Amino acid sequence: MAEQQRPHETDGTGDRIVMLGVNGGPVLSLGEAKPALALVVNDVVYLVDCGLDTARQLVNAELGFTRVREVFITHHHLDHTSGLPGLLLHGWTARPPLPGINIWGPPGTKQKAVNLLDGFEDEIALFQAGGGFGTFTAPEGHDVEAPREGGIVHVMEDDNVRVDATRVFHGPEVADAYAYRFTVKSTGKVAVFSGDTAAPDANLLALAQECDVLVHETQDNSAIERIAAGLAHPWGEELKKHLFEAHSSVLDLPAVALAARARKLVFSHYTPVAHPPATWLAMATPAAEAIGYEGEIIAPSALDVIPL
Repeated sequence: MAEQQRPHETDGTGDRIVMLGVNGGPVLSLGEAKPALALVVNDVVYLVDCGLDTARQLVNAELGFTRVREVFITHHHLDHTSGLPGLLLHGWTARPPLPGINIWGPPGTKQKAVNLLDGFEDEIALFQAGGGFGTFTAPEGHDVEAPREGGIVHVMEDDNVRVDATRVFHGPEVADAYAYRFTVKSTGKVAVFSGDTAAPDANLLALAQECDVLVHETQDNSAIERIAAGLAHPWGEELKKHLFEAHSSVLDLPAVALAARARKLVFSHYTPVAHPPATWLAMATPAAEAIGYEGEIIAPSALDVIPL
């Protein structure tokens, strides 16, 4: 039987995933942080997505800014990207500051990096002139071109990790949505981040084979009708269609982890409501038991730490 639990307490060292923000969707929720996941390897931070609260959550997690080197965007929905200006601006004024970073993502990311701070020229100039912060360092943007027909593409690598990506389905209106696989060079451990997608996604399953940790978006489909009913026509029907078509039911995720032979399944991007972690586990447990998934299942809160 699968083991379902909250994350263990850790001493904050070692290779790990810090769940900076796990609340999906563009609507702000009281006390919840938008999607941002920090893979920490050899004390270097690799961010997967950068929702609104990312800068604050890096501080709350005591990671700071100086360790951040690379940011990987799964797709261009604003709940995954709206924190980029804050990361750059407040990271620049932090002590120690954010270094020059690379932003990787679907086509449009390179141009986005150029345009991210349009309209902030005055604010940057004022602090450059009199704030004691030095010259602002612009990020470098990189477009990742994943094959349309499926398959895995190499994104980048450094001394710590190799990063690969694949295309995942996130609704017909999202032309480019990606999942990422990080292989830690020193240990061989593998962490896969699904991004937003509908389960089961064949490309994601191929990317995630034999991974140590699969971080997968999750959705409570039973709440969709109620949420949609509260919206005026036709917006409720449009939202309902998108949520059913482009996201993953929590009930389907143990089967995804089993098919990928993932040793650990971690939920993220909770939609359309922010249940307590115990509620997500209560929904997933019977599904895991029914199919015999024996890996660990974790439903984290923001700032929880998942050891690799």
